[in-house]
Amino acid sequence: MSMNWRGRPLTSHEVIVQSIAATTTRTGLTVRAELNTGAYPTGVKVDDAQVDALTMTRRRFHGDWNYTLHAQQRGPTATSTPHGAEPQQGDPRQHARLTDPELTGITHSQLDTLISKLAPIQAARREEQRRHRRGRERQRAPGAGPRQAFTDPDRILATLLYQRGCFTHALLGALFGTSSQTITRTIQETQPLLDQHECTVPRSTARFTTPADVTAYIDAYGTDPPNNIKHAC
Repeated sequence: MSMNWRGRPLTSHEVIVQSIAATTTRTGLTVRAELNTGAYPTGVKVDDAQVDALTMTRRRFHGDWNYTLHAQQRGPTATSTPHGAEPQQGDPRQHARLTDPELTGITHSQLDTLISKLAPIQAARREEQRRHRRGRERQRAPGAGPRQAFTDPDRILATLLYQRGCFTHALLGALFGTSSQTITRTIQETQPLLDQHECTVPRSTARFTTPADVTAYIDAYGTDPPNNIKHAC
């Protein structure tokens, strides 16, 4: 359709409809276009919960607008942690699937190498920041206290996924069982480390809004079978 519009002034609704109707695909499919003259309210917005209730299949190429809606409906799924609410730990199986090369843009081996190289550096930097805030050395030995839920490997993986352009901060928070504010701080702290080590990943054209979108995408395009997932992080 955009090819038909190219170089042609869209001076009226009739011209637009005719341009759409003139489209023929490579396989010979034609388009029927009609102008809908009905009146519709303006300013109507669809929130995340309403979108999540729709059963859809997002395509690899620009899934934010390139998707198929199905007749069935599913119940709403939480897309983010409300401000001030206690975050819930993410699904371990879903968490493991976030390392799929289709999402990260790099192989499992490359991801493991990157994490083993950068996670200790990140941990040392965060400990130095904490020591500076405390004004003294820590009194407990490293590793003492409750186990860290959002680990240093998680922080590197989350930043890498954000680099790909598929995920919002809120969605990453839901997937990693933390808040969007924590994800924002994590990316601000981790991105310079990735830049320093010249770690870049290609941008993806996929776009995700909910955890269900991510699951459906990996089911359709993922490299790893669902029952053969490496728990790398």
